[in-house]
Amino acid sequence: MRLGIGPLEFGIREGVELARAAEAAGFDSVWSSQPSGYVRLAAYAVETERVRLGTAAIVQPLAHPVVHASSARDLAELSGGRAIIGYGSGVKPQLNRFFGIHGDQAEHAAPRMREFLQLIRALLTSEEPVRWDGRFFQMQAGRPAPCEFEIPLYLAAVNLHALRAAGDAADGLIGHPINSVPYLRDTVRPVIEERLAARGRTADDFDFTSDVIAVIDDDPARARRDAAANLGFYLSPRVFDCIFDAAGWEPEKSQVREAFRRATLDDVADAVTDRMLEVSCLYGTAQEVRDQLERYEGLLDQVVLFSPRQADPHERHIANYRRLIETFARPN
Repeated sequence: MRLGIGPLEFGIREGVELARAAEAAGFDSVWSSQPSGYVRLAAYAVETERVRLGTAAIVQPLAHPVVHASSARDLAELSGGRAIIGYGSGVKPQLNRFFGIHGDQAEHAAPRMREFLQLIRALLTSEEPVRWDGRFFQMQAGRPAPCEFEIPLYLAAVNLHALRAAGDAADGLIGHPINSVPYLRDTVRPVIEERLAARGRTADDFDFTSDVIAVIDDDPARARRDAAANLGFYLSPRVFDCIFDAAGWEPEKSQVREAFRRATLDDVADAVTDRMLEVSCLYGTAQEVRDQLERYEGLLDQVVLFSPRQADPHERHIANYRRLIETFARPN
């Protein structure tokens, strides 16, 4: 099982420092997120030599497909073929409130992303202007962005429709940090593998990658609080009911939502139960976190260690990434 780290979303200089440290420690990948993931990874590319560089995930409606394809090509060429480009649909409230995106570009996420990935592939592989007349995207002579490197395209997916789209059109999955072990085992893998089989592929042709919340702290109560606050924050939208329902967390669903409405992270952390944490997060001492990582063997091809942001002050957020890099250092 490969190991990545990220998303590294603070100052670029701090991100470069951690990207270098992760590469020196033998990590397989470093990740960044929207809205400036391409730029951040370009900075990491010129300061590293081996580590893969992934976007997890760029929100698709924030730019035209031609811009996405050109940015992906540039990052692949700048990094010498180390780029992994992950896209996400964004969720409707986020698109409406934060980015002012409405209409079809905020609706029909799964079919839109399926078509988008097909269009991006066409733009990245064509030598001629691309003509496209789809349900969501149209262009008469789209400017192609052919690349000398093969660029794997991943899709961020949680619910059944998005998982099917990933199996239909993507090279890999970017799993959300709220994914539990039961959800990965009983829903994510079976749904994607069924769609892969329909296109004549197997799980060996697909990269199952997921963020996993990870907190290393010698203070067990603080480690638990940071992990629980982050998990509860992400689980609060109703769009993630599928995670609660698949795991049988019906009592916790209402507890977490009520705590989130009170808008204090301590309340959110208290609403998250131990049975939720034990199958969703890595937290505790360095040795405890090492041992907990083993639960993902056979379920994920790659775990991306994800340091909580909602719970941590800036300094502790970065310090946790440094502890994770030190704890999971491998010989190159």
